[in-house]
Amino acid sequence: MYRVLRVFAIILVKLGFRFTVVGKEHIPDGGGIVVANHPSWFDPVLLGVAVSRPIHFMAKAELFRNPISRWFFRSLHAFPVRRGEFDRGAIRSALELLSSGKLLGIFPEGTRNKGDELLPLHGGAALLASRAQVPIVPIVIKGNKQYRFRQAIEVLIGSPIMPETEKKASKEDLARINDQILAQFTDLSRKEFNS
Repeated sequence: MYRVLRVFAIILVKLGFRFTVVGKEHIPDGGGIVVANHPSWFDPVLLGVAVSRPIHFMAKAELFRNPISRWFFRSLHAFPVRRGEFDRGAIRSALELLSSGKLLGIFPEGTRNKGDELLPLHGGAALLASRAQVPIVPIVIKGNKQYRFRQAIEVLIGSPIMPETEKKASKEDLARINDQILAQFTDLSRKEFNS
């Protein structure tokens, strides 16, 4: 189902917008985590179009309460996470995916952000990358706050951030990874946008 819907999403995005992706070569072949800004509900679709590999998104647990929506989101490789708490089940699922060479998608702001400034980044991506020893790839989506026909949308993929080789990362180590993510978000956001 993911493949079928991705084809429809590609057609929709390519016909509806002037869509550009920069930095596809930074997406790893094996396990990895893509982290992106999150100004719109449409962001998972844009990332699914921009990245040719399937992305397994963490999604809020509320989306899985209804049997139909649970089936739908699981068909799209999403799995539930309870926001605002330490969800061991979600962490276990994420680590299993990463160890099997899959690509995990996380919005580290934790929720949609309609403002111009980034919200504080949660530490989940840094923690998972450290435990699984996989790279984090920061991605900034630009131009997607208001959707108008044929407007420009740009997906900028940053350089992979590899955690330290020590699997038991300290709070300082995780904060350092978050600082690197934030630095790339800031740098990518400042790049000139072809609007």
